[in-house]
Amino acid sequence: MQSQRLTEFSIYLAQRPGELAGLLEAAAAASVNILGISVSEYKDRGLVKLIAEPEEALRHVCESLVEAGVGPVVESPVIAFDIENRPGALRDVAVGLADARVNIQHVYLTAPGADRPSRAVMRVDDLDRAEQAIAALEWPDHATE
Repeated sequence: MQSQRLTEFSIYLAQRPGELAGLLEAAAAASVNILGISVSEYKDRGLVKLIAEPEEALRHVCESLVEAGVGPVVESPVIAFDIENRPGALRDVAVGLADARVNIQHVYLTAPGADRPSRAVMRVDDLDRAEQAIAALEWPDHATE
């Protein structure tokens, strides 16, 4: 299985109506295609994690938001890979990474697109070992069952 390194943007927002909408509007105005998003709460702030393309356009959006008082914004390397839509698929990856002594710091899934399956996005403590462990995974063939 192949993986890809991406940059994840973590954007901390105030907890008030319209903050997420403003971020997404700014991204859309910059022609940013959001590939994956996770929204949660962190202490008294909203925490939005985004992967998008073009990455540089999202970076400019984030820089503009910080100048306007939004943030902070943190960039982190993550690993992304296609994942099968079947029971236990994410468990198989988690076990493979655990066996390789890789800690998963967080994970979320993207929606499938017209030309691509769902992807898992993970922040891990060792990208090199994670890539090796993911490459070594062999998905079972469920088409013949």
